[in-house]
Amino acid sequence: MSDPQPNLEEILEELREALEAADDLDDEARDRLRNAAREIQQTVGVEREGADDDQSMLDRLNEAIESLEAKHPNLTAIVGRVADALSDLGI
Repeated sequence: MSDPQPNLEEILEELREALEAADDLDDEARDRLRNAAREIQQTVGVEREGADDDQSMLDRLNEAIESLEAKHPNLTAIVGRVADALSDLGI
């Protein structure tokens, strides 16, 4: 079985780059996604506390996806891939 973590790290880097390139993204959405990426990176880098923390993080990620769907389909797709990678990690 392949290790999903490097894949997640690659996707998170792609998300960070896409956030920088998205000129028409409002500051609140950009900050929300940056914070989510940072939190995900921290979570996979250390021992996880528990399912409640994981669910909270996924809830925030899903909210970010919903707010982006119409205006930023590329970012939405990347965030969706992050969610899939987290699922592969059991989060």
